[in-house]
Amino acid sequence: MNLNEAAMQMRRLVLDGDVPLTPEGPEAALYTGPGNGAQIAWRAFRAVAVQPAFDPIVQWGEMQAVSAGGFMFEAKFAAATPARNADPALPEHYELLFTRQFYISDIGDMLGLHLTIRVDASDELRALSASIFGENAPSSDPNDEAAFIAGAEAWVAQVEASRAFSVPMSRHPATDFMFGLDAIG
Repeated sequence: MNLNEAAMQMRRLVLDGDVPLTPEGPEAALYTGPGNGAQIAWRAFRAVAVQPAFDPIVQWGEMQAVSAGGFMFEAKFAAATPARNADPALPEHYELLFTRQFYISDIGDMLGLHLTIRVDASDELRALSASIFGENAPSSDPNDEAAFIAGAEAWVAQVEASRAFSVPMSRHPATDFMFGLDAIG
C-alpha cells in the first residue's frame, strides 16, 4: 500500500460507517464530515495509521521512496478566529490533531495524513493539552514492518490513554472533523 491508498482506505472506512463526507468524490485533498462521525473518523485513522504504507509514489514527476516519519498528536483549546478569505469564522473550540508522517525520498520532504476533530468549547477542556509524538519501535532496519506496527500501536495506546483525548472524545460533542494528505513543513 502507498500513502495515497492509505488516505483512500480511510475515506472508505468513514463512508462504510455511514458518515457523509464533503466533497463526495474520491479525488479530494481534504474531506470534512459532521461531528457525529468523529468517533468513526478516529477509528478509521487509527486503523490506517498502524498499517505499513511505504510503497513508492510518483512525486515531482518521478518515483520516490517513502519511509516512516513518525506520528504526532496535539490537543489544545483554540480561540475564536474571524472569517478570512474562503475560511469561515470559527468560535472558540477544542482541537484534536492527529498526523501520520511520511518521509518522501532521501531529501527530507514530508507528507502527512492528517485528522482534525473539533469539539465544542467547554471550561473542562480549557486546561487540557497534549503533544504526543511516536516513532517506529527501535530497529536497525527502517523498513521493519513489525517494528513499525509496534511503534504505531504504542502511539495509539498512548494517545487514547491521555486525558487530552479521552475527556473530549467521551464527554463532549464534536462539531466536525476533517482529514486528508498534506505537505508538512
